[in-house]
Amino acid sequence: MRTKLFLSALLALAPMPALADVTARYEIDGKQLVVEIDDGGNSRIAVADKFAIIRRDGVDYVVVDDKGGPKVFELQGIVDLLKSILPKLKPEDAANKDKVEFGVVAGDANVTVAGRSGAVWLLSMLKAPDADVKRHVEIVMSADPQLAPVGALFARTADIALDFMGGFIPESTQFGTTTRGILAKGAPLRIHPVDPAKPEKVILELTAVDTAEIDPKHFELPAPVTPTDEIFGSMDSLMKPGGALQNLP
Repeated sequence: MRTKLFLSALLALAPMPALADVTARYEIDGKQLVVEIDDGGNSRIAVADKFAIIRRDGVDYVVVDDKGGPKVFELQGIVDLLKSILPKLKPEDAANKDKVEFGVVAGDANVTVAGRSGAVWLLSMLKAPDADVKRHVEIVMSADPQLAPVGALFARTADIALDFMGGFIPESTQFGTTTRGILAKGAPLRIHPVDPAKPEKVILELTAVDTAEIDPKHFELPAPVTPTDEIFGSMDSLMKPGGALQNLP
């Protein structure tokens, strides 16, 4: 018995095998979104080589390709800056939004997307002052362990976006809570609004998964980080006709 306990203790102290690198490819509005995560926790989300969010050493950066070359910004710096200048929700607007409430509804049984099984969930508008109450978004989520890092990355990125959106979508609507709850169920395989007028409209859909080793250079920043107090000058050039942000999906 003591020998078994001793061996069990040794096994418990032994280093666990590292997680494998994983690359997930999605289609988004006719373009390809590539999600790369290495076994050390670095990650990269890139859309058509024009826009990327790179996480390295625990910090998220936004990379935008411009005519003059790539520009790099610290993501949290952009979020904090924009939150500080956005107009606050007016009391009358807040009152109207209080009439809206979102919730989650289980959809059809499991479906398969790109060879991965997932459960269907509906992000539904349960209460609204007009016909919008009939609208909802179908989200297929997979609990596949291989996709767990991808799901965690989507959840973290969405959390940043939802925190930013909190300034004009009150928590009383339950939009943030409902969205976070769905994304906590795994990795998204497909997201599309359920609209009888556009039944084939898909926002995001998984197309392939790869576990080959990722080149570490993919997680390097292609340019120095632009200081927060210089963001607006850089954004002006990116938003001009022909600028990088004009060409995003």
